[in-house]
Amino acid sequence: MIKTFQGKSIIVGTPKDFEINKMIIKELRNVGFDSVFEISFKYQKFKYKNLWQHAKSFCKKNFGNRPHYKQLLRFEQIEPDLIQQLNELPDVDYVLLIRPDVYSPSYIDVLKKKSKKCVAYQWDGLKRFPAVNDVIQKFDRFFFFDPADLEGNGVLPVTNFSPISYRPEELFDSERITDVYFSGSYFPKRAAVLGKILSQLFKLGKSIKYRLNAWKLRENKKYNLTTTREFITFEENMKNSYNADVVIDLVFTGHSGLSFRIFEAIRFDKKVITTNQAILKYDFYDANNIFVWSKKSDIQDLKRFLDAPVNPISDFLKTKYGFENWIKYVLDEGEYISINLPEN
Repeated sequence: MIKTFQGKSIIVGTPKDFEINKMIIKELRNVGFDSVFEISFKYQKFKYKNLWQHAKSFCKKNFGNRPHYKQLLRFEQIEPDLIQQLNELPDVDYVLLIRPDVYSPSYIDVLKKKSKKCVAYQWDGLKRFPAVNDVIQKFDRFFFFDPADLEGNGVLPVTNFSPISYRPEELFDSERITDVYFSGSYFPKRAAVLGKILSQLFKLGKSIKYRLNAWKLRENKKYNLTTTREFITFEENMKNSYNADVVIDLVFTGHSGLSFRIFEAIRFDKKVITTNQAILKYDFYDANNIFVWSKKSDIQDLKRFLDAPVNPISDFLKTKYGFENWIKYVLDEGEYISINLPEN
């Protein structure tokens, strides 16, 4: 069977956090791409050239609606080398940028000339990264995952996706088995909510594994939670989720888009405890599978949820939110199921 992208080529740029770029490249090769060229990068240490540049950055950040202006300055520092690397690549069929706000407009102009179709996906909200507005019109198709960001600009809706290239035998690990798993970055409010949820689960006799990631040691003494500086890869996180019965998902302040944990749970028929109220509006929501935690939640509600059997997700929904359908929809190639977002 000939795959849609067999014989096709793509340039892809993604964040390198937790080696998520490696997962995306694996997914692209799995759906048939013969040639995958990566332009992801890691920032180098940055030092302001002078007091004027520092002051300008301060003003842009605090008064110019550019909270990540320093990010662009850091990119400018490495841009000449990145453009030289880009010019050495052959022309391709597609370009896919995830988090296009980390690239400068001038770099994107050069990048566009390398492909027949250039698309981008912003998987963080506009409130956090408003600078992305400067580059939306440079792309043939531009996507957001938060319903609040879809007004105007000709942008399109899309969710995150389920990785489909990982087989159960790759993911199963008897030493990782647990009832409940959580992984996420540390923020004081997030740690407090996590503590409340875990304390209820502990009372119900559930085994728990959690990771609160932070560069510095942090602690929530009330719930005896501590952070770790030992960051693990996206693939390791997925293995941990796969070997848990229940995955906890705590929405990031500032957007209501759904995290990867949700789509992994869809693929592997896992239960989810989430603070993201927006999930109630999605077509895969099932009260047996998804518990929306709020201030009103109590231990009996949680117990009823955990005791109820999982309702297997339909093959249609697993296909819809799987990577193969996702990339066909994003690139507008082949037959696909459109991925819409609920009304804000």
